[in-house]
Amino acid sequence: MLFPAARKPSFSHHFSSSFNNSFFMCKQSDSISSKETAPNHMPIPPGQNERNALSFSSFIATPFTLLKQLKPSHYTPHKILLLLLVTSILSFASLYTFHRGFRRTIQFWRGMAPLVLKYKYVKFRALTIDHCDEEELERRLNLYRETSAPALVDLILRLGGIYVKIGQVMSTIGQGLLPQQYIDALRPLQDGVPPRNYDEISRIVETSTGKTMDELFESFDEKPIGAASVAQVHRATLRPRKEGEEPVPIVLKVQYPEVAELFDADLSNMELATKLFAPENLEVAKSMRKRHENELDFRKEAENLRECTRDMQKYGMEPSLVRIPRVVEDICTQNVLAMEYLEGVSLSDAIQQEQDRVAKAFGKQDGEELKKMLASRMKEHFKNGGGAGSGGLHMLGSKKMKLMNVFGPSATAVIRTYASVKDGIENAAFSVAKFGSKFRSGWNQDGDQLALLADGPTKKNTKVNLGRALKTLVHVHGIQILLSGTYNADPHPGNVLILPDGRLGLLDYGMVGRLSQKDRETAAKTILALSNRDKAATAKLYRDNGYKISFKDGGSSVDDAVLHRFASFHLDRIDLSPLTLDNGETVDLMELLRSTRERVVPSWIEEGRRLGGLLMGVNAQAARPISLAKEWRPIAKEALRK
Repeated sequence: MLFPAARKPSFSHHFSSSFNNSFFMCKQSDSISSKETAPNHMPIPPGQNERNALSFSSFIATPFTLLKQLKPSHYTPHKILLLLLVTSILSFASLYTFHRGFRRTIQFWRGMAPLVLKYKYVKFRALTIDHCDEEELERRLNLYRETSAPALVDLILRLGGIYVKIGQVMSTIGQGLLPQQYIDALRPLQDGVPPRNYDEISRIVETSTGKTMDELFESFDEKPIGAASVAQVHRATLRPRKEGEEPVPIVLKVQYPEVAELFDADLSNMELATKLFAPENLEVAKSMRKRHENELDFRKEAENLRECTRDMQKYGMEPSLVRIPRVVEDICTQNVLAMEYLEGVSLSDAIQQEQDRVAKAFGKQDGEELKKMLASRMKEHFKNGGGAGSGGLHMLGSKKMKLMNVFGPSATAVIRTYASVKDGIENAAFSVAKFGSKFRSGWNQDGDQLALLADGPTKKNTKVNLGRALKTLVHVHGIQILLSGTYNADPHPGNVLILPDGRLGLLDYGMVGRLSQKDRETAAKTILALSNRDKAATAKLYRDNGYKISFKDGGSSVDDAVLHRFASFHLDRIDLSPLTLDNGETVDLMELLRSTRERVVPSWIEEGRRLGGLLMGVNAQAARPISLAKEWRPIAKEALRK
């Protein structure tokens, strides 16, 4: 089927009688008017009743069958065209009304098509009509991106569902690859989407649990602490179940009612597109369906939380380095899940706060200008080979910014330390000022402190050791995918908390990936080959385990260097430097990517590159590019020993 089966009642009984009667009465009227001598009580021709009995749905589905049943004398060109036009309009309207998949496709392209066409026009005019150079072309494209990026995010928010997931992933893995305008516009999706109102949420909770809100909760925060593509999360306090028990603070995750149908429609459209344009990757598309279907049952997420907690405890990670929320067994249904509340700052906020501090240390109000500089430096870093080492907060000196021209990891650390110390001094000064205002305010006769004289909001100090948090994030997920085989497949910065004691809170286990023992061993061998920069070994592992690519010109022979670079993208680093082929020829990497097509992608590569891309992306977003193979090398060795 092109689109998911309609879940609404059949529309044939709504329109069949009235449409068929009116349509065929028009046909009868036409016949009468063409013969002026025909009496008004002209008998119905043989077979007319049978034609009137045709259902409207049959008419919509098979208009040409209907035409065949009409007498040849009824055919005229304008009637045939009119019939086909009416049929097309009614078919479109019916599909749009009753088939969510068709409606979603139309809504997507109605928003996307203008953006695509405008982009094509900007490039065509600049290159073909105005004959612009590269600098002018880039200037025009930047102007286009300034308007198209917010429009793209608006479209994603209107559609919701899996499109939000895609936006979250692209905002993370796209750092240094996508234009910065799109990264900046998509980044807020990491923290959530506009929430639903309390009345709707309370109805879902009561319907799913069979209990009223008052029966379940002593208190419930109507304003959510987060809203995502599938659900939103509220703080609440459970009523004590037994006398003498204390109320339990929790978070409640509530799934939106239409989300299952939305995902079904979106994934069906993705499967259709894959079947049409890349049939060799249909199994990968189907695996996405399975993964997302599991995300829609919170009972499965609860089991994922329990399983990953046990695994992390087995490997000594939980609770010493990370915390995974415990499930509240009393409230666990398909659409509602209660969990332990963890206090902390999200990783995305921590990254933003560090960049704001560094920018303020050099006289700027926030990190926006700094982010643009970092994005430029990240692109330059990736074009020089990527990986760990000289990447980071490399500030280019300028009179406007009054920045030092410093390079290297040590200088990066100095800048961060300077910014942190400067921020600490400001915080101390703020605290002294606040204490002084308290002192000036005095106390009333009952010993209660009077209102503060100082105005303005209190400054919140949420400084964290971001570098340590990122290393922990990479290390823990290496253990999950290479040793445990069960891992969180969606660790974007909005799903990670940095707790007050420095540990990580790992949230949202709706999307969990799994690798077999054999796949884990293959992935571990690939990690070691990449960390050794062994092109031949890396290419052999990819070939022997089913990864296939071809060239658009029909060629199927692939150099070791090409497979090694693709594997690096998947499981090591973002490397955009020119590629030297086995015969010594140097090719532009972007041109190489445009000229190749993946024919077969084994599941372990698909799973690994999604997780690897997210981890490399979040480190690049924090201006700390990494070599994932280097970070995971000790874990890979341990996986092969076992």
